[in-house]
Amino acid sequence: MKKCYALIGLFFIGCIVGCGVSNKKAFDIRSVSYSSLPGWKQDDLKEALPALINNCQAMATKPDWKVFCDGVVRLKDASSKQIRKFIESTMTPYEVYSYGSQTGTFTGYYEASLNGSLDKDEKNKFPIYGLPEDLVALDTKTLCKSGDDTGTRVGRIENGKFLPYLTRSEIKEDTFKAPVLFWVDDQVDAFILHIQGSGRIETPQGIYHVGYAGNNGHDFVGIGSILKEDGVLEAGKCSMPDIRKWLKENPKKAVEYMDRNPRYIFFKTAGKTDGPLGALGVPLTPKRSLAVDTRFIPLGTPLYLSTSDADGKDIRQLVVAQDMGGAIKGAVRGDFFWGYGEDAFQKAGRMKSEGKYYILWPKGATPPTAF
Repeated sequence: MKKCYALIGLFFIGCIVGCGVSNKKAFDIRSVSYSSLPGWKQDDLKEALPALINNCQAMATKPDWKVFCDGVVRLKDASSKQIRKFIESTMTPYEVYSYGSQTGTFTGYYEASLNGSLDKDEKNKFPIYGLPEDLVALDTKTLCKSGDDTGTRVGRIENGKFLPYLTRSEIKEDTFKAPVLFWVDDQVDAFILHIQGSGRIETPQGIYHVGYAGNNGHDFVGIGSILKEDGVLEAGKCSMPDIRKWLKENPKKAVEYMDRNPRYIFFKTAGKTDGPLGALGVPLTPKRSLAVDTRFIPLGTPLYLSTSDADGKDIRQLVVAQDMGGAIKGAVRGDFFWGYGEDAFQKAGRMKSEGKYYILWPKGATPPTAF
């Protein structure tokens, strides 16, 4: 009889944890109370306010977000307690699940910093390209009626045929036709800029920010996995700081290894703004912006994140989905923006933590659909 009671107890515990959440869906959500968010009361929401204000530059025209964004603008001088009360009154939190699990992986990225110039010279000779004119992006959701293809296909037209675009190793300065936004002095730093997707370039004319504009349509292959596969890096020394050090110390071999990642990123300049632009088109906020997989999390979505940094320190705070990245795949997956500078690079390069997050969605509006 005790065994029966135990089984019944386990059933009810399982129901409390997972009722309404499917373990067969790649993305699922369930509404919860704010008391379910770990550390919610302790988060200093004044630090998140700049990210929310920037966010509303892009979201304010959307009807579901009007009440929230109108209120955010009026919170400029509000206390953390007042901001929290406003959010609780206008937004509903939802747990996010992927195949029945709320746990996913969270890495970090930073604003890459490069030295460069607007003109090519003996020192600055590595190009940062804008979008090439011959790059074509097809909306296959519209073109493919069979349902077999539901995304975007990138390529080029040659002799009336749609072909894959050039890979990283095929893009050569002497033959490639694309606008050069800047010339920089280090090929490894340029490569890391491609991984980060945004950065700042310090030139004699001032500091400029560049952001993601598009890619060549090829799959991203992480440089860490490439170096690990060839036994180049020692076990336990595969963080981004370790990778950068090895590439700079081995410049000739570095080109060969970097070319094995076929994906190539094209940029747009954001001018002399206060910060790098994310995929949402607004400046990113250090420690309050997150890159997500937009197949599951719409850009502009506030999220409450619960994870830790590389040293095990808790990160429990409000962030906003304002960016995306080629390596960010999955419903519970994020890239935490650490900001600019060497400390941010070290924090970002070592971070790979388990965690979870919660969507905050306007009350009365329909949240993202599970599938």
